[in-house]
Amino acid sequence: MAKPWLLALASLLLLSPMAAQTGGGRSGVGDAPLGVDRLKRMPDGRSRTLMILKSDVEKSSADMAKVIELATALQKDIERNQFHTVDLRSVRKAEEILKLVKRVKSRLSRAQ
Repeated sequence: MAKPWLLALASLLLLSPMAAQTGGGRSGVGDAPLGVDRLKRMPDGRSRTLMILKSDVEKSSADMAKVIELATALQKDIERNQFHTVDLRSVRKAEEILKLVKRVKSRLSRAQ
């Protein structure tokens, strides 16, 4: 029968190389594998997340300008229309407005 202190020493010697490879057994919430921090940065050191958000703001601004342009054109088409029917071009403008607004909404919800 092996002595308890001998078993403890053997397990300590076997586990110590694994602890050195895994970072000393730390497993906190903020610990991240090596290389993950580099994935969050651009090659020039800027934050990838901030760059994506800035790009989203620029795209959303351009899309909303297009929405305003299409909405005013659609409003003029509807006011010009004398009948209770709608022109197919007006329907397509409305669909384009909806598509752009959904795109902006998804960017805004992703930023939160």
